[in-house]
Amino acid sequence: MHPLPSPPSEAAGPVRGRSAWVPLPVADRLPRLALGLALPLAMAATPLWLRQGYSLGCGFRALTGLPCPLCGGTRACGALVQGDWAAAWAANPGAVVLLLWLGLCAAQAVAEGAAGWRRVRPWPWWQPWALRAVGGGLLLSWAARLAGWV
Repeated sequence: MHPLPSPPSEAAGPVRGRSAWVPLPVADRLPRLALGLALPLAMAATPLWLRQGYSLGCGFRALTGLPCPLCGGTRACGALVQGDWAAAWAANPGAVVLLLWLGLCAAQAVAEGAAGWRRVRPWPWWQPWALRAVGGGLLLSWAARLAGWV
């Protein structure tokens, strides 16, 4: 019997004569699980952290007097955890998009770490267009906030 569970179905088809899934080395499974679970746990703690009055502060704002692209991200995270999408969007729309993308990455890490298999091809959210969309959304949101539109 193979020590790892069987790979997911190969609906994506083979990759250049290879399987679309390869075994994940045992040494890589625990770090993926730990990193994948760290984000949701940190996000879940954010509302409590904010109620305690803790703040990260912003070095960019301290130097320039302007908000950085991630200013309001902690408040957006706390609002997302509590299910208040409107407050999260008002705090920082770009951070909401970034947090959702990070959630997909965390879910992927947990799933791959638990199953013991990883995809050979990158997942859709690791494609260059997705990375550009997340980064561009963050910068557009920042520009809109600087211009006073949001």
